[in-house]
Amino acid sequence: MKPSHIQPVIKWTGSKRTIAPFVGSLIPYTPRAFEPFIGGGAILPFHKAPYITAGDVIPELIALWVLIKESPEEVAEGYKERWERLQSEGYTAYYAIRNSFNETRNPVDLLFLSRTCVNGLIRFNSNGDFNNSLHHTRPGILPSRLKQIIVQWSGWLTNVRFVHSDYRHTLLAARPGDFVFLDPPYAGTVGRYMPQEFDLLAFYAELERLNSLGVKWVVTLDGAAGGRQYESGIPDGLYLDRMLIPTGNSPFTKLMGTSIDAVYESVYLNFQAPLEDLADQFKDWGQISRF
Repeated sequence: MKPSHIQPVIKWTGSKRTIAPFVGSLIPYTPRAFEPFIGGGAILPFHKAPYITAGDVIPELIALWVLIKESPEEVAEGYKERWERLQSEGYTAYYAIRNSFNETRNPVDLLFLSRTCVNGLIRFNSNGDFNNSLHHTRPGILPSRLKQIIVQWSGWLTNVRFVHSDYRHTLLAARPGDFVFLDPPYAGTVGRYMPQEFDLLAFYAELERLNSLGVKWVVTLDGAAGGRQYESGIPDGLYLDRMLIPTGNSPFTKLMGTSIDAVYESVYLNFQAPLEDLADQFKDWGQISRF
């Protein structure tokens, strides 16, 4: 099955699933690849390297990815148990499982919550506890269907090593000729994903370090939603190419009931994107703007 037909296994805020085929087409063949902000892993199946390292600062997320890779049947059965409990007990089961996750940090609880919370928005409060509500009008994906997806993803992850660490620590292993895909969390929308603020200046310094090593990278940053611009941009001199790509509508403004905002992602590369070679493949993506 082609990567573009892979369904998401973990619902995660800021997922790049809608633009994954396009971003994947930009990824070069390299000996090793790194994803230090793994999130929902939408880009993982598109890597062309035989060795991949994926990391994140959320330990429960990394634990869930490891379980999907190594024990897919266990994950599928755990989701089924929680889903059936929700159907039989109603909304109270969701909040009991949410409380359980906040106490135990069980990774399968996190999977269930990501699949049944409002609009799939992953949100943590200032104490680091998951605090999104149940999506009452959606029962969650059927366990039989999710099991197929979990097993499929398990096969895609055989050459992926997962690490729980800060992105800079994950990238200490990067060497000349490697490739890195970076999707830092909410560069312009602090606090919706994790309570701490993301330091863009430190991030830019890391990009400069990767450039000095001869490591190729692609970065996606919040571009715009509605009339709002979310980031000032990576400093000139750090990148060689930039595009603005439509990703759909914002689930956050939909949740808040304020508006339905079209969202655009800024994509930066420290090498020249082969857009001319991809023109036929992505001819329907007429809204892509190159800077």
